[in-house]
Amino acid sequence: MAPAPARFINPIPNPARYQKYNGVTLESLCEAAYYGNLEKLNLLVKSGDADQIFNGDVNMHLTDVNALHMAAMAGQEGAVKLLLEAQADPHVRCVVPEGKDPQSGETARDKAAKFKHESIVSLLKSAEDKTPPGWYQTDGIGNNRKLYAKPELATQTPPKPAESQKKEEAKQAPKAPSLPLALLFPGQGSQYVKMLDGVKDVPEVKEMLSKADSILGYDLLNMCLTGPEEKLAETKYCQPAMFVGGLAGVCKLKSQNLDAAERPRCMAGLSLGEYTALCAAGVLSFEDGLKLVKLRGEAMQEAAQVGKQAMLSVAGLDQPVLEQCCLEAEKKAGSGSVCRIANALFPKGFSCAGTEEAVNELKLLAEKKGALQAKLLKTGGAFHTSLMRPAQEKLEKALQEAFPKMNPPTCDVYMNVTGERLPAGTDPKIILELLQKQLTSPVLWTTLVQKMIKDGITDFYECGPQKQLKAMMKRIDNKVWGKTQSMEV
Repeated sequence: MAPAPARFINPIPNPARYQKYNGVTLESLCEAAYYGNLEKLNLLVKSGDADQIFNGDVNMHLTDVNALHMAAMAGQEGAVKLLLEAQADPHVRCVVPEGKDPQSGETARDKAAKFKHESIVSLLKSAEDKTPPGWYQTDGIGNNRKLYAKPELATQTPPKPAESQKKEEAKQAPKAPSLPLALLFPGQGSQYVKMLDGVKDVPEVKEMLSKADSILGYDLLNMCLTGPEEKLAETKYCQPAMFVGGLAGVCKLKSQNLDAAERPRCMAGLSLGEYTALCAAGVLSFEDGLKLVKLRGEAMQEAAQVGKQAMLSVAGLDQPVLEQCCLEAEKKAGSGSVCRIANALFPKGFSCAGTEEAVNELKLLAEKKGALQAKLLKTGGAFHTSLMRPAQEKLEKALQEAFPKMNPPTCDVYMNVTGERLPAGTDPKIILELLQKQLTSPVLWTTLVQKMIKDGITDFYECGPQKQLKAMMKRIDNKVWGKTQSMEV
């Protein structure tokens, strides 16, 4: 006969605990543990009010691991200590695939040892010695503790939003294995009059264009086909055009190589193209993605009109040399000047942005240092610098509103701000935080492409107008350039 169920009770005193269902999720706990966000973790397990406290069992698994496992593998000693204080059980093992011995699952100490976090190994060994096993089965499944401490709440099942159910169903759906290839999406600057002409009659593209017209309030296809060029190049028009153009490139790829279009291992997009990548990866719906891009373009164009701003393409200088030139240019231009690297596009290839006087000073300094190119760009704004902060603030609000409808990505996504890989299934909150920083942070394109190559990606497909990303690939890795194809639209 099974033992009578006991209730999980966090021993840290806090009268706010278990007062109500507040929607604070296990994902939030695990994310704070993994990233060592002690301020947030403290609120979740110790000091938060009724709206901030985590009312669940800290030992519950998120996929195959729990918060203690995640803190241990990430080397977050402070988080491990705080979770142990909240009665995280060090004996609980990771969930193993069906058919495997549950005892083969790793404990938090095993995770710490695997990643060579020796101080955490010692901490968890001591915790294991002090904590008698038995509250949980060894595999952590079917634990004997209830989710809530109060009897009246123990019988309640937290409401599950329809959107969460969809996400879980998407995770459980069978899926063919991914292929070692990446889809890449260009950003502003690749647009041209006559774009989309070759794909405008594709049913999927026609449907997107019809939806776009109602969202944007103007005929996007007509603007792409007839221009004029100056109008299409305006940020508020260019960005929606490039967003649709990138997705149209995926449609073209489907007609030529369905497996490549539907089974990529990863995606990435340059600046604006990151939104296209996130839409293609299932994080954003077409409608939500286009609404964000529309606002982004309008906000960036408005921010670019505050004072005189400029961008400069620089090739042939090492990054430390160019960074020093930027600092000197700011100093020469005087108080309030801005001059920074905005995009790291390929080795010794950058775009810099800032106030006009400082960027002009940078042009002279770069030429004196022997730059092969120092060319002023037609783009009117100092994108990816602090001068975009007003636009970032507007976009942050829109992103927060869109967040409840965001889904985990269906494939890996390499992000502009960090140059790092976000695995398929990543919590959209992490994506949200990175997007909120993107407008005022440099784009680390060289870094993310090099990491894709290092991670085993062998084939690349540029989806969208022209061949800008393929041209940059030749400078990043000449061998990979030969395996990069452009799905021009």
